[in-house]
Amino acid sequence: MPIEKWPKSPLPPSYLPPGGVPYKVRTDDDLESVAGANGLTYEDLVIYNFNTVNAAEINWYLRHKVGCVRSTHDRKNWMFTSDARPGIIYLPPKAGWKRPSYPSSNSGKLSALPTPTASKKRSGIWFGLGGQEGGTLFVIGKDTVEACLYSLESYQNRFWMNIDGWRFGPGLGASAGVAILVATGVDHPRDLNDFPAGGFDFQANLGGKWGDLARAAKGLNAVRKIASGAKFIDRTISVAEWEKLRDLIWNTYKATDIDSHKLGVNVLAIPGAGIGLEISAYYGFGFVSVHDMTLKDL
Repeated sequence: MPIEKWPKSPLPPSYLPPGGVPYKVRTDDDLESVAGANGLTYEDLVIYNFNTVNAAEINWYLRHKVGCVRSTHDRKNWMFTSDARPGIIYLPPKAGWKRPSYPSSNSGKLSALPTPTASKKRSGIWFGLGGQEGGTLFVIGKDTVEACLYSLESYQNRFWMNIDGWRFGPGLGASAGVAILVATGVDHPRDLNDFPAGGFDFQANLGGKWGDLARAAKGLNAVRKIASGAKFIDRTISVAEWEKLRDLIWNTYKATDIDSHKLGVNVLAIPGAGIGLEISAYYGFGFVSVHDMTLKDL
């Protein structure tokens, strides 16, 4: 998926560049060619439309504002095509527009992403406990995960996320259980919206009990209440419990090859922490939806 970043100062959804002339993008267009054909530089065009020269932020605008749906061959950036909806960018008016001053982007191409600033280094890792429920009928099934994730750096930064997906693989039955979730490469929770999450998993719940979770999670009290739909009733955990879980996640991260700089979501089911009757091996695939963010220092 193209590299995106939620803009530091996002433009309002209804924003239109002052005096802008709409241009419908077409297949084989790109920002540089459109700019050159209209006597502009690449920087002129992106600052006029998006108020940024940050390539990851520009990618965000290309998807959310221009409606680009296809990525470049290297999958790093969004590209212009005729099926983009609305597929509109704006050209400055021929008269009365003054070119602003700004630093050069060096290459002038989206593929050369700028080096992130180091004003406040963050790991990009978020973690938490979630409820997972689903079922499989022979070769296809449904899977839902609901979880509250916390920043590795701050207990005060958290958000809720949902994964609504499908299962493909042999199995039979249905169950609800608990999982540890680790999200990586997340500068802002909104980066995960519509992110395609998936992977291979195995479920073997043969009449397990919720009490097994206490032993599996080493007594974390935050998971003491789980609704029948495998969703949390408690909306927060204590600082002590957060620190326990953070240490567990950090040790897991160090022991595996998880790339903390790559946007991703890992769902790690806790063995035996569930109820139901199911045995299945499958590939799960779904899309992430983020809601109820609490961000104190982000």
